[in-house]
Amino acid sequence: MSGRRILIVDDEPDLRRLLADTLAARGYVVETAGSGEEGLRKGALFLPDLVLLDIMMPEMDGFSVFDRLRERPAGLTCPIIFLTARHDIEDKLHGFEQGAVDYITKPFYVRELLARVRVHLGESRPTQSDVPNPMTDRELEVVRLLAGGKTYKQVAHALGLSQSTVRNHLHNVYRKLGVADRAQAVIISRENGWI
Repeated sequence: MSGRRILIVDDEPDLRRLLADTLAARGYVVETAGSGEEGLRKGALFLPDLVLLDIMMPEMDGFSVFDRLRERPAGLTCPIIFLTARHDIEDKLHGFEQGAVDYITKPFYVRELLARVRVHLGESRPTQSDVPNPMTDRELEVVRLLAGGKTYKQVAHALGLSQSTVRNHLHNVYRKLGVADRAQAVIISRENGWI
């Protein structure tokens, strides 16, 4: 088991939970924060070996949190990886110029993120392939049927649900996986072996 300490700072609770469960399953000691201020407090107390930091958060963005984590009293020198939905090249360049070791855009493959974490922590052991599935059984069924080419109406009929309920399940899936559409949800689910 690794025992290395990772701090996750992201305002999306489902994503924090997915990352925390995935990293903890691989032996990392994980602490999470739902805001920049909370991230600063936990960074100073937890003293992580690596930080996964969202950029778009209310009140204090990730760039500001990054600067303050590097200052005293936290004074962190560990690798910081930006994990964000911002795809703009200027944002990426700004992140690297600021000193981030990596910049991962959402949606992302969990196995890829784990590989990048290992690289930045200097670990050489291979990752396990059993990434925890954050979806409920029903949500997984919906994604599986949509991946098979079924329409919303066909999925609703097959599962005895209304089309509106199918859409609600999908909305939950998008939120949990940090994706924007069903194609991305299907790709991530296949990549991680959930369907």
